[in-house]
Amino acid sequence: MWKFAALITLLLWPAQLILSGQAGDSDAESRRQVLTTDDRRIEALRRGDVAPLRQIYADDYTLVTPAGVVRSKTDQINELASGQLLQKIEVTERTVRIYGDVAIVLSREKTSILLAGQQLGGDMRLTRTYRKFGSEWRVIATHGSLVR
Repeated sequence: MWKFAALITLLLWPAQLILSGQAGDSDAESRRQVLTTDDRRIEALRRGDVAPLRQIYADDYTLVTPAGVVRSKTDQINELASGQLLQKIEVTERTVRIYGDVAIVLSREKTSILLAGQQLGGDMRLTRTYRKFGSEWRVIATHGSLVR
């Protein structure tokens, strides 16, 4: 019996190695796609261009600001479109973790945000949650904290 189990293990081991390598390749491609989408999001915010953000933010997107204010996709898009929200963003750190069709982006950013004449932002840690919808990665949630 133990010889049979050993034989099965030996036969399945190469398949397991091949499959685990494919998962790693898939995660690397997903990371690349998420970072590309995150870069597009950042550039759109810098330019005040709402068109890409309509696609990048999921319809039920939620942002929790460092002040604890909960904001929606509509809030973000409308303020940016009206010129009330101007942002300068410098990404100083960023990592991506992939969990199937969900990705977590942890970043540190130096931001200068002007919202309706009020200066906000600073040195921030952000957690963004992306989810893959079909072939597209979209942000479903963001949470920000100020670094003190």
